[in-house]
Amino acid sequence: MYTDRIAVQHKQDKQGMHSIRIWKTKSLFDYWFNDFHHSGRNFIASLDYIIHDQHIKIVYLSVNDGRHINLYNQMLSIDERDDMMESLIKFVKNVATKENKTKIILDVHENLQLYNKYYYYEGFEKTGRKSIDNPFWIETELNLPKQTI
Repeated sequence: MYTDRIAVQHKQDKQGMHSIRIWKTKSLFDYWFNDFHHSGRNFIASLDYIIHDQHIKIVYLSVNDGRHINLYNQMLSIDERDDMMESLIKFVKNVATKENKTKIILDVHENLQLYNKYYYYEGFEKTGRKSIDNPFWIETELNLPKQTI
């Protein structure tokens, strides 16, 4: 029989949205036969981001930490969850460095539950600005050092 493997898909659409999907699979065809979504039993993590002129905006970032759980969904352990979140943020930091951006922007809910759980420890700071898309969310920023040539 096939053993579990980890699949990663990174694609960019015509509007410039980069999407990364990570899931457990026994076959790469699982993606086509079972729609990938955050409540699926194979979901590990997903990340959507856009590279703007001055910054990178993280549009969506989620790991399987039990918030999106159903009967068949096996959530990540605490260590796996924290490592996955740290790795995805580090990935965006690397993209920002490569693209010579000095700021990463991420919207968080004003209750700050996920901010305090993940983003505060990664260096994101609250700005006090409301999210453009939703008045119950606020913008946070991660300022990166300027690149010198």
